[in-house]
Amino acid sequence: MVKPRFDKGLIIPILLGCFSIAGLCIVVLFGQLNDSRSVVPVNNTETPSDYIYLGTEPVVFAPTLVETEAPAPTEPTAMSEPSRPSQFTPTVFTGRVTNTPVNDVALVTGTPTRTPTLINTSTPGASVYDDTDFRLVYSGSWSPIESKNTGAYQDTLHVSFTVGDSVTFNFIGRQVEFSYQSGPSLGTVTVTLDSLGFSLDQSNGVTQVEKWSSGLLDQGTHTVVITHTGGGSINVDSITVPYLPTPTPTSTP
Repeated sequence: MVKPRFDKGLIIPILLGCFSIAGLCIVVLFGQLNDSRSVVPVNNTETPSDYIYLGTEPVVFAPTLVETEAPAPTEPTAMSEPSRPSQFTPTVFTGRVTNTPVNDVALVTGTPTRTPTLINTSTPGASVYDDTDFRLVYSGSWSPIESKNTGAYQDTLHVSFTVGDSVTFNFIGRQVEFSYQSGPSLGTVTVTLDSLGFSLDQSNGVTQVEKWSSGLLDQGTHTVVITHTGGGSINVDSITVPYLPTPTPTSTP
């Protein structure tokens, strides 16, 4: 018996092998087609972080610079000088007024009086202010000292060794008295009462307490300033405001 040259049982395996080879060819062909896609360049974003998907990063706004003109400088407005209050002019004292100003006030001679006294003989009802009283405002380098056995009020004095030192006192009344201790080699002071100045020499051959008295003033508030103006040292013992009742005007029949 003769066997056939081709076995029919091999047909099926051969067909399966061909189909497998054809499938592999198709897969390879599709792979090449995918690799040949066009490459699109992607620009880097301006954000500092990396994002997975393009378009999810936040929008970056570039600041816009706007040029503005600086305002022109304005010139300062000139301020007007404040007005100065007018000074109160007291009742005119008797005596001669010289043309030589002392501390920008008129110098008056003649009156008031300078009276030596060993005991304080103030007018009854007068107000006496010692040199240590807080109402006497000192300016400069004054020195408080004790002065016993000389008749000084409360045995105390305020002494100035520097020209230009001053003491200021405000009072209400019609007259003021300034007590001091005179003596050899003492200096000079200027007593300024409101707008009038009086020159006073404290030097004397005998050490004793003396008193300077002003003339009568209009009843009201006044300011007295005692200034060291020259010579040796000067001193302040006390200030007295006498009690002088305002006279009652009488009608003329």
